[in-house]
Amino acid sequence: MERTIELPRALRAAELRAQSFDEAAWTIDVVWTTGATVRRRSWFDGPYDEELVVEPSSVRLGRLNAGAPLLNTHGDWSLENVLGSIVPGSARLAGGQGLATILLSDAAGDADNIQKIKSGVIRSISVGYVVHRVEKIESDDGSVPVWRVVDWEPLEVSAVPVPADPGAHIRSAGASGERMFRAALVDRAAAPHVLRARMAMRARVAGLAR
Repeated sequence: MERTIELPRALRAAELRAQSFDEAAWTIDVVWTTGATVRRRSWFDGPYDEELVVEPSSVRLGRLNAGAPLLNTHGDWSLENVLGSIVPGSARLAGGQGLATILLSDAAGDADNIQKIKSGVIRSISVGYVVHRVEKIESDDGSVPVWRVVDWEPLEVSAVPVPADPGAHIRSAGASGERMFRAALVDRAAAPHVLRARMAMRARVAGLAR
């Protein structure tokens, strides 16, 4: 069964490699995903484990390879928050990881943060991405379902003081300016009567909301 749900932009912890800083090119390498499974929560379905599939057929690298930004703590509302950009064509998948090279800013106003990145004081980054398609796998032992993200798109990477909580979603489109996206979710194993009950509950909630 396939249905469409709304998902917010999501965040995951990633890794800056200070030792990779190239003085001549003014670049640094990052690992922007390892595809690790993380626990999340859906408003209607409760907790689930999200598994990112890190394969060429599943990850849309177009935005990264077009020069997506390195932001200061996901600040996408101002050009002042741009600390660098991904070197076009450098985003790639290898050994179950997402890798990229970032060209750092040499602007005077960014010098303090760039120095902290170069020296390894700032070593945590977070990747912001959207989910386009999920396969939901139910278990027979009562454990939480697995949502295999088989089509997803990284939008940006951010230098952050504390790594993003891997289970945290940005849930509103309010002052933070975050956006909501729709994702097709394929339910592979849920029993028909369970699906009918869930759909009926959602219809009642939707009716109350209107």
